[in-house]
This record gives sequence, C-alpha cells and structure tokens, in this order.
Amino acid sequence: MSESQRIIAIVDDDELVRRALCRLVQSLSLKPVAYASGELFLKELEQTSPSCVLLDFHMPNMNGLDVLHELSARRARLAVIVITGADEEGVRESCMRAGASGFLNKPLSRDTLSSAIEALRGDQRPAKAPRSQ
Repeated sequence: MSESQRIIAIVDDDELVRRALCRLVQSLSLKPVAYASGELFLKELEQTSPSCVLLDFHMPNMNGLDVLHELSARRARLAVIVITGADEEGVRESCMRAGASGFLNKPLSRDTLSSAIEALRGDQRPAKAPRSQ
C-alpha cells in the first residue's frame, strides 16, 4: 500500500479539532477519515480499515478508554494513538494497559504526529510525548 493510500481514522467530538487533524494528516500525505464519536467510528470500522487511529480521550457517551475496550472485545488489531488536551494522572497508563499504541498531548505538531505514526509502522514501539510539567 502506498503512503498516499494509508488511512488514518480521526475520532474526536470537537469539529474544529477534527478539521485541524485532517489537515495535519493530509500534510503527511496520508488519507484522513474523521468521526465525531467513538460509536460512529466503531459502527463504520469494517468499511474503513484504517492503518492507524487518532482517538480523543475526552468525548461524551463513549470516551477513548471505552473505545479501546470495545476494540479489544472485538479483537481488532489496530494501532491506536490516544490524544488528549488534559493529561490527567493515570489516564495514560490506563489507555496503554487497554491496548493503546501511543499517547500524545494536544495540540499536536506535524513533527510529533509524523514521528508517532512512523514509530507504529517501523518497530511498533509506543509513541509517547513527554509528560506535561
């Protein structure tokens, strides 16, 4: 699959954030597919087949951890990078235990996102941003 065909699912309830992440993903020559909720993402997962998921942690109804648990229950083998604007104590660890491949803090820079996605492709090491002070 060529770089331009790689699909990156973006799951975030904030429309402005989704649009910004779509532009960021497109700038990396990847194809973004955006979802306004975890429920919608899970409903359309089989039709999309993303190579990576950018998953917001804080969403109404079904948060990022809930989505990770559902993916695990479905035995979906997806690289999921959880993103959050509020890095609360214990959230990173809970997400990584639930199967996240990485955890990044918003706002995301182009270089940070590119490095995280490339790390998933290469040796499957988790993509982690430095902890906020």
